[in-house]
Amino acid sequence: MSLAIQAHHISKQFFLGERNQRTFFEDVWSGTVTGVQRLLQPQRLSLGEHSRPGFWALRDVSFQLHEGQTLAIIGENGAGKSTLLKILSRITQPTKGKAKIFGRLASLLEVGAGFHPEFSGRDNIYLNGTMLGFSKKEIRQKFDEIVDFSGLEQFIDVPVKHYSSGMYIRLAFSVAA
Repeated sequence: MSLAIQAHHISKQFFLGERNQRTFFEDVWSGTVTGVQRLLQPQRLSLGEHSRPGFWALRDVSFQLHEGQTLAIIGENGAGKSTLLKILSRITQPTKGKAKIFGRLASLLEVGAGFHPEFSGRDNIYLNGTMLGFSKKEIRQKFDEIVDFSGLEQFIDVPVKHYSSGMYIRLAFSVAA
């Protein structure tokens, strides 16, 4: 199995009350820096530049994930789960360390983001899969596996607005996984 994700000593510090801690997308949207420049010349925070107190959302996180493996990130509120996903998704950058992604990454920062309540589970698999970067052919090939993993065979043609929250989450996770 080939390497899919490598996290090497990732740490992320936030500074309380500090404004203008912008994300990659905010920089691109405002036009202050291009995405290519930001990725090639990452801005690093220096403790000497900040007078406000800070806290570490992540400290020295390292792991490797190989192709075909699934990673679940669990923990208490404030443990840094979303921060790690944002770093892996390149929404924000680590204060220290680096993450390497080999291939495509689908993270569940907002479960079911992009699902349309009026569409069936079947239609939402295609819609969400497309939003995650999969081709129609790839989705078609994995469709049965997605439905089996979700356990929603009986409800796949029902609009997701009629799903319980648990059913909705299972379907969203199944598409992303």
